[in-house]
Amino acid sequence: MSKRAVFTGMVVGVVTLFATASFAQRPLPPKKANKYQATMINGVVACTAANTTLPGVLSSPACDPVVPNDTVCQFSEKNGKLKGKGKVQAKAKDDVAIKAKLVKVTEACNGQTLCAVASVTVTSDNCASSGSCTGEKSVDLPLGVACCTVEKQKCKIKTTVNSALPGALVAGNATEIIVGEVGLLRTTGSPSPAGPAFRAGLLFE
Repeated sequence: MSKRAVFTGMVVGVVTLFATASFAQRPLPPKKANKYQATMINGVVACTAANTTLPGVLSSPACDPVVPNDTVCQFSEKNGKLKGKGKVQAKAKDDVAIKAKLVKVTEACNGQTLCAVASVTVTSDNCASSGSCTGEKSVDLPLGVACCTVEKQKCKIKTTVNSALPGALVAGNATEIIVGEVGLLRTTGSPSPAGPAFRAGLLFE
């Protein structure tokens, strides 16, 4: 089996809901910052009690063995090779459209509900102070009805931010959303997951 280096939680983008509000009180965002897209990988438990180190220039404390966030829902494998795959997309226009798709997850995941979560930092021009402001980072913010029930080892989500969180985005108010970690969290069944079963990330082989 080849050695694999996985980078997760490093996918950072900016989704901007364009509007007529003035940006005079803060740095101008890029005009084309209206798309976000990432592949999905299996979510793992963060290291808190290191017993080894990562190799090479990435050398830092690490934990062995790797522990999955979810023992029920993962991408399926066959003969030591990963078969499952997934992606997540967001596009801003009048609202922010969200799409997510997983295929070939484990059979044990059939019938389970997966919901989109995201770590985001929001900047708005319509704050209580009558100016621009940036909110605190929201870690694994649940996106309301952005969920699916896994059938035939597949999951598909298609919604918008205002459908999932009514009133979150208002036309005429310029809103920037800095996207950190994005994932799909299992909300049914047992045992309870330690975190999202799937995370946006990159795989280097």
